[in-house]
Amino acid sequence: MKHILIVEDHPFVAQATRSLFLAMADDHVVEVCKNADEAVAQLRDRNDWFRILLDVNVPGAHGLSLVRHVHESGLASRAAIITASDHAQWRVDVESMGFLGYVLKTATVEEFNCALAKIMMGRPCFEKSQQHMQPSHLTRRQVEILGLLHEGLSTKHIARELNLSPGTVDNHISNLISALCANDRTHAVVLGMQYGYIRQYT
Repeated sequence: MKHILIVEDHPFVAQATRSLFLAMADDHVVEVCKNADEAVAQLRDRNDWFRILLDVNVPGAHGLSLVRHVHESGLASRAAIITASDHAQWRVDVESMGFLGYVLKTATVEEFNCALAKIMMGRPCFEKSQQHMQPSHLTRRQVEILGLLHEGLSTKHIARELNLSPGTVDNHISNLISALCANDRTHAVVLGMQYGYIRQYT
């Protein structure tokens, strides 16, 4: 049996996608989650998913937070994004993490069916027009500091928390602001949430 996970909070879209999968073969077992917490629980309980289809904007997810969780779980090569968010940077970040595809809900029925068929066969499904974009990457330390900035900590408090010098912390902050193409610390936190570096669940 091939187990498929759909993470989608819109009942009609979830049911339509589920029906398409069930029509492709009679050995598919399809589970549907309506929010990030349910999805995280399913990913924790089972690691042999054949395919994972997830929307970016489900309750409990912030930006690419759930996408990065799937990636960190080692399941990106079996997963694809099905979303209404036509976000060029997200598409490139998703591809850079090794996901199978980024499919828009605005696609025609024929395009959507074709995309799902490719994903089921393990073939990548991305729009080529966005390939010139560069994925945004932060180091583990930068992500850690970004999370502390999100909590409202100052340079002094972050330095104390991580046992670093204030100058080192400021260098990390400057580098992560640059990496995210942010204007300042506040903007970096906003972008960090959009890109999924700051998560509200574990």
